[in-house]
Amino acid sequence: MLEAARLIRGYMAGIAYEDFWHNNEKRDAVAMRMSVLGESAHKIDRATEAELPGIPFKSIRGMRNRIAHDYGAVDFKIVWTVTQTEIEPLIAALETYFKKRPPTRAP
Repeated sequence: MLEAARLIRGYMAGIAYEDFWHNNEKRDAVAMRMSVLGESAHKIDRATEAELPGIPFKSIRGMRNRIAHDYGAVDFKIVWTVTQTEIEPLIAALETYFKKRPPTRAP
């Protein structure tokens, strides 16, 4: 989730809606990463989700489902708004979560 959110942030830095709307590749890239973000959210177990109450997992999963199953009807104004208002808080919440967890060791 964190990697996808960071990529979205990078893709959308300083991008106005009109520029986003007129750039098919940018829309496709962001939609793909939103889909990855939502798919990753599906894999989060309930215990971990409970540790992250500020993350709207249901909405993230819903966005993924909309993109994956109804691409022609995706409202890219909503997608753009999410990138401008929701991605940075998501990144902050995930980074805080990972800072609190001890590093895992590879076998």
